[in-house]
Amino acid sequence: MIFTKLFDQSVERTPERPAIVDLTDGSETTYEELRRRAYAFASELDRRDVGPGDRVAICMANRPEHVVAFLGTQLAGVVAVPFNFRLAAGGVRYHLRDADPELFLFDDVSRDAVLAAEADVDVESAYVGENVPEFAEPFESLLDGPADHPGVSVDHADPSVMLYSSGTTGDPKGIPLDQEATASRFLVNSLGQGYYLDETMIGVMPLYHTVGLHGILCGLLAMSGTYLCMVEFDPETAVRAIEEHGVTALHEAPTIFSQMLATDAIEETDVSSVETVGYSGAPMSQEVFDRTLETFDPDHIANLYGTTESYGTLAYPDLREVRDPAVTGPANVGNETRIVEIGSDDPEAVVDVGQQGELVVNTDSPVTFGGYWNKPEATEAAITDGWFFTGDVARRTEANQTIITGRVGDMIISGGENVQPTEVEDVLASHPAIADVGVVGLPDEEWGEVVTAFVVSSEDLSAEALDEWCRQSDELADFKRPRAYRFVDELPRNPSGKIRRNELEGGTAEE
Repeated sequence: MIFTKLFDQSVERTPERPAIVDLTDGSETTYEELRRRAYAFASELDRRDVGPGDRVAICMANRPEHVVAFLGTQLAGVVAVPFNFRLAAGGVRYHLRDADPELFLFDDVSRDAVLAAEADVDVESAYVGENVPEFAEPFESLLDGPADHPGVSVDHADPSVMLYSSGTTGDPKGIPLDQEATASRFLVNSLGQGYYLDETMIGVMPLYHTVGLHGILCGLLAMSGTYLCMVEFDPETAVRAIEEHGVTALHEAPTIFSQMLATDAIEETDVSSVETVGYSGAPMSQEVFDRTLETFDPDHIANLYGTTESYGTLAYPDLREVRDPAVTGPANVGNETRIVEIGSDDPEAVVDVGQQGELVVNTDSPVTFGGYWNKPEATEAAITDGWFFTGDVARRTEANQTIITGRVGDMIISGGENVQPTEVEDVLASHPAIADVGVVGLPDEEWGEVVTAFVVSSEDLSAEALDEWCRQSDELADFKRPRAYRFVDELPRNPSGKIRRNELEGGTAEE
């Protein structure tokens, strides 16, 4: 199964349907026009001798040109390498050196960082936006040639895309995926969350993220759906787009739902078209979950777990009755998982039901990666006997549900006791005056590490009040109670919504 063949079928099925709607300027691109532009880009790659196995780096926001570039690479058998468009100059340099692309595409959002790294951008470049830099050419000029099918025969084992890990535990690692993985990932996502033909979704998840690229964009384009995109996310615009465009499904990070629910528009807009809700990337609080369920009243709501290396690994089919946002699992279609002893490299060291351990994933699956780009040592450390060690701590219930409780590296050891930050965060997040919270262990001579909470509050709060809140909770053992509180303006999070705990530990969060 090849994604571009499914896209071609969508074009034949619904040539005049909008494939892309740009919510920034209201423009629409039909399926027929999108294919014409993608063919033109693929033909230009061929003219430049950029062929199968070569790489094209893309540092652009979610915009129509990004979609055209991605489709064009897939048609030409070229590897798309999208990466974070909000990186600083050092991040741009790192990704270009690591990926070693034949062509680099960037836009007005990433412009400043790229210009700051210009001396190291030794690659042909094209730009989307006004005031094209001297070393680049306009992206549209790449589409001036003939819009012919490139004539490249693409096999399921051929490389398709290289994504990068978020880099929360070191330098980002390239994760090559083949054509079978690209097709399988959106299929697993659709089956796990109940997507059908002709869905309309808002593409907030970035296209350098596997959910944004595979789960949403590829899934829509393979099944005659409509992709609504924004260069800069605006929650008010997103909410109003639901009614205006008849959005049928939402899949966002929990922080996006929180922002949408906080708008004035949410009370004034008819959101009844939404049938399916999914979330991933970070834990969702009970409050946001309840409000999401109440506001959108979807037929189906799912918590999708996965990593860039192993997409859509777990998906609970419907949380409407369970009403617990932490629940995911069992293993999604085409996946096999286990929970093994933390610190063990033995995939056979499976823990008992209810016991915490590290989640491992069988790599004998079309959605799972085979190793990191040019990092054999990292690959060897991550995969043992055909099992990928995710670094995520989880436990399994008697009902075969899976609860992700944190990261192996995030574990706080205080006075010899293990504390998962998410356990403490869940209790604090239930306080009505707390807008956001992150918990880490900070060095302490007596205890080794002391549980420390970084709090964003909507009103004046004292450490004493929060300490009393934790003491009264029957969900938190006393040794897990924070011994220190720091009040900050915001928490550092990556684009998936995950807390950058290393920045909290390093003291770089703004107080």
